[in-house]
Amino acid sequence: MAITRRSFEQRMGPLVVLLSGLPRAVPFLVVAALLVSGLLVQGAVGGVLLLVLALLLATLLALSWPALHPGPRVLRVAVVGLVAVRALTFLL
Repeated sequence: MAITRRSFEQRMGPLVVLLSGLPRAVPFLVVAALLVSGLLVQGAVGGVLLLVLALLLATLLALSWPALHPGPRVLRVAVVGLVAVRALTFLL
């Protein structure tokens, strides 16, 4: 079953509402904590933390995709890819 853009946005609506209700520093601190702890903890636990971060960043990228120009799109895809590759190297 193909997920349309509209249904994806509707499913992610609660996440967007939650993030918009938080103080601006909280999402940054969560991302920073996942990144630092994922890189410092070796093995499967670090890989899972980085994989969670990659999924979170990929979701936010998908939601912001229509508003981005090609340059920022490439950079954000590269960041998600790097985090995902690092997570997989810990997991495999």
